[in-house]
Amino acid sequence: MSDQAKEYLRALRKEIEEHPGVNHLFLARCATSPFAREDYRVFGENHYPLVCVFTSYLERLLVRAPTSDAKLWLAKVLVDEYGEGSEGHDHATLYGSFLRSTGSTVPDRGGEPIVPEPAHEFIREHRRIVNDEPFLVGLGAVGPGHEWAIPKMFHAVIPGLRRAGFREEEIAYFTLHVEQDIDHGTWLEEALVRFGTTSEAREQIRRGALLSLDARMRFWSGVQRAVVRWRQPRAIRPDGEKPRTVLQEVALTAWDGSKIARRLEAGWEALKERRRPSLRDVVEQGRR
Repeated sequence: MSDQAKEYLRALRKEIEEHPGVNHLFLARCATSPFAREDYRVFGENHYPLVCVFTSYLERLLVRAPTSDAKLWLAKVLVDEYGEGSEGHDHATLYGSFLRSTGSTVPDRGGEPIVPEPAHEFIREHRRIVNDEPFLVGLGAVGPGHEWAIPKMFHAVIPGLRRAGFREEEIAYFTLHVEQDIDHGTWLEEALVRFGTTSEAREQIRRGALLSLDARMRFWSGVQRAVVRWRQPRAIRPDGEKPRTVLQEVALTAWDGSKIARRLEAGWEALKERRRPSLRDVVEQGRR
């Protein structure tokens, strides 16, 4: 491996491991806060759709891969995702077992509109990347954007799961993923050295990784909001990007105090819920 290639890989890995999406405050809270099983149910129900559709990104890129080397790396990762090394259980099956241990019935309700908003947004963005962006941008998203990011993120999640009382077999998805992604990361380095031979190629790979991590940042923020809503369903609404004016604050207080307005809001939320695709729909869309 040339010195230039080593420097490229070192800088890219460092940038990924320091990205705010990999070091989100919510993940730090998972590592240190006394979250209960019910909190991890909300966490898991938001995260589960990402797990179920991940192989569809790889399958799409495998079809688009320009060389046999590219296809080989993607095929290696797919074999693991399909269940190699996990007693034949694919990762979605393992995650379903974890969810059931939280008391969730989501894995058994694939036909209902259960895809939460942060997950749906994350999936849409990655579908766009692997379908519409150049191949190397897609490789950057599912390669370094996932394989170098997930071990660090899960290292923060696993201590919280154990603190909440989950048994090791119940959190096998998380511990296995950390172990497997070390292998995937090694294979990835070999692939990136082969594909990142020009500054343009390296920039495409980096761009894909950052697009994925920016989406991950938004996803974790959405999961954090979902957990807060679960814990504090009547909590004061947070400000948006800009603090609300006094007039806006007064109007919002009046809205929240109106039973008619609250019913209208609940109806609107129920309509949005019905219009969201089911998990089964999302998985099927990825196969087309």
